[in-house]
Amino acid sequence: MKIFYQYIATIILFIYSAYSTAQENVQTVGNLPDEIFETSGLIYFNGNLITHNDSGNAAVLYELDTLSLTIERRVTISNVSNIDWEAISQDENYIYIGDFGNNVGIRTDLAVHRVLKDDYLNSDIVTATTINFSYEDQQNLENNGNSDWDAEAFFVVDGSIIILTKQWKSLGSVAYEFPKLPGTYVASRVGAVENVGLITDASYDLETNRLVVIGYSSILSPFVGIIESLNLNSVFDGFIQQSLGLNFIQAEGLTQTSSSSSYFFSSEYYSRQTPTIESPSRLFSFQIPDVVTEEPKIPEEPENPEEPETPEEPENEENPSEPELPENDDVEDKVIIYRDNTSNQYHYSIATEKTVFGQIIYDLSGRQIWENSGQIGKKGIITHPLESSIYYLALYLEDGVVATSFAVY
Repeated sequence: MKIFYQYIATIILFIYSAYSTAQENVQTVGNLPDEIFETSGLIYFNGNLITHNDSGNAAVLYELDTLSLTIERRVTISNVSNIDWEAISQDENYIYIGDFGNNVGIRTDLAVHRVLKDDYLNSDIVTATTINFSYEDQQNLENNGNSDWDAEAFFVVDGSIIILTKQWKSLGSVAYEFPKLPGTYVASRVGAVENVGLITDASYDLETNRLVVIGYSSILSPFVGIIESLNLNSVFDGFIQQSLGLNFIQAEGLTQTSSSSSYFFSSEYYSRQTPTIESPSRLFSFQIPDVVTEEPKIPEEPENPEEPETPEEPENEENPSEPELPENDDVEDKVIIYRDNTSNQYHYSIATEKTVFGQIIYDLSGRQIWENSGQIGKKGIITHPLESSIYYLALYLEDGVVATSFAVY
């Protein structure tokens, strides 16, 4: 029994440590210029950042100073339009721009444009060659609202382009591969991941073979996904997801800097009327936490371990009362969970003056198993059915996340 609880405690500490480290690593660099409030992609090249706006904006690449965030250059691509530019990537010789935004899944003109780096460095007006593609398994091109055929992330590796879709309905992503040479191709499926959120950009490091993706949940809580040893035949193998500990940030662009562990990401302007929220377009930086690559050590069990005992029900609690939260200021933004033994329901209560915008339950592996972004009170019942295990309930406030673990038995 003792070994069982040591193992559970180790797992909880591992998850909490990874979660905390991610939050501590994120730094706000500053607000982006109003001219690029719809920033959608990001690369680091020649000591500066390059970004662009998304659908309906000019076919322009904006070069930013990494310290002042001022626009140093504007480079127009004269022979293409910006139908829905969603991402930008690079290899040794070219800059690639992904014109494959496809929210409702009806586009038949998906494309990646590429510009020679030498042309980019020597002129403010350049031309591009184009790579056209379609997905091998997309059969339906009807407009049925937000679809699973949108894409906002890609990267270039060896002779290939890898697209990562943004699945509005399934909240997952599928990887597709096709050649990086100009032409028309049918993209082949090379991996998938489920129930992670909306993936919006990717950055691949050839030296370490590490792929990092960024995205956000349905309540605009950004996350990163890390794959330490990329397998091009199954792109999402080894995918580890980690929250960045932010709220109401529509993370869009991601790029590695000159350091293998340092990254920038950009966010698009976001506003909401009820309740009133306004989030400017910004640039952030973070480090890849070392804990991501570590596995929690499982305590060794004795030769003849005893079967874990089922926790006994508390006695004389036919009508338990709700635990009272202390009223002093030291426990603000604290959440408790308790079980009503008469109904086997789990109740939560949080002491805060702030608005609660979302709830998420994670299991021990860190996998999201339930999310609520509707009307959320400061007291309530967890109605989602849960099997016996240890879980985390995270409540998303206007300026942070409050989380606690609880056991279901």
